Amino acid sequence: MPSTKNKEAFIAIQSFILKREKNIQNRRTIEKKMTEEQSTRNWTITQLHILSAVNDNPNELNNTSLAAELNISKPAVTKALNGLIEHNLIVASKKAENNKEIYYDVTAKGKLLAAEHEKLHKIIEQQYDELFNDFSEDEINVIIRFLHAWSELI
Repeated sequence: MPSTKNKEAFIAIQSFILKREKNIQNRRTIEKKMTEEQSTRNWTITQLHILSAVNDNPNELNNTSLAAELNISKPAVTKALNGLIEHNLIVASKKAENNKEIYYDVTAKGKLLAAEHEKLHKIIEQQYDELFNDFSEDEINVIIRFLHAWSELI
């Protein structure tokens, strides 16, 4: 039988997950308002992260390197890229020295969405930084250890 503290921790995790889901929906609402393109399409977090990665590394990333960098499957990368390419946010090309691999670059339209996504990331990062300032280094180490263990569990 779980201890009282374990039950309390489990309830806190459930609450966190529910609030996180609501926060994701709120962020999507904000992103919709940020760009005209967003009003016609709900981009996934994966698509936005791919867009940012490609924007930061034009013509250097392919499906394999994107999958490794974002720690997701190659099929997930392909699916996300197809939507970005379809909406003219990313273009695919091959390098002269390697005609087999496909690399990606961001279009002008994609750069606008990537910039908006980066702004949102900075706001969120600042919020987490302020939150972490309320904890000691030892407490943050426990949080990090817990999150790594939780990631392994799921």
